[in-house]
Amino acid sequence: MPLPLSLFRLIAILVLGLANMAMAQSPGPLNGQMFGAGNRALVVVVHGDVSKGGPATYHYDFAEQVAKQGKGASVFALIRPGYTGEKGQKSPGSNNGRSDHYTKQNNALVAQTIQNLAKTVGASKVIGVGHSGGAAQLGAIAGLYPGLLDSVILVSCPCNIPAWRAKRGKSAWKNSLSPSDYVGSIARGTRIFAVVGDKDTNTYPEFSEAFVTAAKARGLPAAYVPVKGASHGFDGLQRTVEQLTLQEIAK
Repeated sequence: MPLPLSLFRLIAILVLGLANMAMAQSPGPLNGQMFGAGNRALVVVVHGDVSKGGPATYHYDFAEQVAKQGKGASVFALIRPGYTGEKGQKSPGSNNGRSDHYTKQNNALVAQTIQNLAKTVGASKVIGVGHSGGAAQLGAIAGLYPGLLDSVILVSCPCNIPAWRAKRGKSAWKNSLSPSDYVGSIARGTRIFAVVGDKDTNTYPEFSEAFVTAAKARGLPAAYVPVKGASHGFDGLQRTVEQLTLQEIAK
């Protein structure tokens, strides 16, 4: 029995509404969750490698808290290529088994998503916040796509990939792009913060500090922000990162 025209129209409206809601969360290509609304600033939060497995959702709380406090900001918790977020939501692409995946292709997916989000939101400025592997990607993207990010907050950053892998006694990652190789092409005026725990034995403070030193040598506004007593995990750094992010929103 064919559906009544009125019911058919109602279903069509609901389907279209759901599609529009999905687009509102992310214009693509990568997925994620949007918190807050406003075009004063777009904050894009990029999670780490989540090496122990499971979904990449730990950055959602940070995004929600910043959206609540940052007036006029839209805060997007991005799901990196090949990762799964809340309720099975997955981003396209591959994370190569969560190894050697800070690649040109994956960085392009992150950058394109940020570009599309900025257009959709109509943001007057874009702030990137990345933790660990997410910081590695944003650090390289800042140089590969100069002017895309007005501020970039790198948290627990393995900013020199070859040196980081060597210091950990690990095999080289031949496909991953290193932020340290792209400092020279970061746009003038891009504000850079490198936040790291002074007890971080994963990505080590020295690599964040060296990245900031190189940025300052180019005349970029950059700051090295060590957090006393903190290690690599985001929990111990979140309060400091929240404060910096809210500061950048308010500027």
